[in-house]
This record gives sequence, C-alpha cells and structure tokens, in this order.
Amino acid sequence: MKKAFLAIPAAVLAGLVFSGCTTVDSTQKFNAVGIGTANDKAVCQTFVEIPGYYFLGLPVFAGSAMGDGKSSIFRDTPTVENVMSLLTLEAKRQGATRVINVTVNSVDSTVFPIFVSKRTMQASGTGVRAKADPINSTPAGF
Repeated sequence: MKKAFLAIPAAVLAGLVFSGCTTVDSTQKFNAVGIGTANDKAVCQTFVEIPGYYFLGLPVFAGSAMGDGKSSIFRDTPTVENVMSLLTLEAKRQGATRVINVTVNSVDSTVFPIFVSKRTMQASGTGVRAKADPINSTPAGF
C-alpha cells in the first residue's frame, strides 16, 4: 500500500518534468503559397509554447525563457514577454527582419482541483523580410 502512495507522486512529478519544457518550432516550407505582404517575403512561420504548473498559485515547474527544450523550477515563466522574446529571436535566426500576424494565447486549466493548475502561454507569427533586402540584413533594434 505504501508503494502505491509513493508511486502516484513519482508519476505526477515525472509527467511534469516531461511535459513542462519550452517548445520553439519554425518552418520555412510554404508549398509555393505566397505568405506575407506586397513588399515583404515570408521567411518562416514560428510557434512558441511555454507551459507552467502551479501549486496553490505558486510556480513549481515551467518551461524556461531560455529556449527550446529547456525548463525551470519555481519561476513564473509563462508570460507574454517571454513567448514574444523567443518568437522574435527565432524569427531573427531564420533571417526575418520583422514579424507579422502575431497571435498570443494563454490557456489556464485545473490539473487537480484547488491545488494544482496549469498555464500555457503560446505565441505564433510569420517572420518576413523586405523583398528588396539582402538575405543577411537586419535592421537596428531588432
């Protein structure tokens, strides 16, 4: 009986560890469909997600603001600032000079009533570059 009681918290902790990592995913494949504007060429479509688990409203385990596959403990990292920072950083890595069509979404859910909750912050956007810009140009302040 004691083993069963110990197995439950261990399974919950393992689930948190494996599902609480930051995700940054980007693609440059658009199937020859023109995405962007008349003056901009689409470079990438990027998605960022930072999940976080809370015990009585206090952060316990969350994805990290440091990048893809990272996690943190006791930090409240699922914020608009953090997902936007990762979104623009990834777009810049892909060669974009601007990000358009940005969407930010927050989803709150209860994992275990009253005690454990989950917040997932997501952002997505299209990285673009002016058609006249050379591939490696980046404007100041990006």
